[in-house]
Amino acid sequence: MAQDFTPERDASLGLVFRLNFLWAQTDYASLEGNYDKWNNILDRIYCNLLYKEEIEVEEEGGKIIKVKLSTKDVRVYAFLSKNIHIAKRNFMKANKKNKGITRSRWYHSIQKKDIWLRKLMQTLKLYLKENIRTPGSAMFGGFGRRGN
Repeated sequence: MAQDFTPERDASLGLVFRLNFLWAQTDYASLEGNYDKWNNILDRIYCNLLYKEEIEVEEEGGKIIKVKLSTKDVRVYAFLSKNIHIAKRNFMKANKKNKGITRSRWYHSIQKKDIWLRKLMQTLKLYLKENIRTPGSAMFGGFGRRGN
């Protein structure tokens, strides 16, 4: 039985494959303790999740003066990213005695961003279903399958 594909379905599958690949990379980076790499990959995931969001373009006299994304998710992302930057800076400045605690704070600030992005994926219905009858149907959230 042949699957009929549509541009929407193809785009959705491409997005899911990209996201799965990026999430696998975050696991390795976090386990290796490579916090910069972990954070950078999370930024790539974020970009993939917000590709449908409206972009506000402010013009004055025919010239573009401001471009911004306008959702609550953008504000949450900015807040988490700022906290990661502060935690990293504090780690870099810390004396030997405080390196452990500042590294832990840096880790936990990235972890919050990681968890938030996973929850955002769940909200956008881009995460695997938690309760599913067959493992094959669980892949890609049961995308395109009946009886889930």
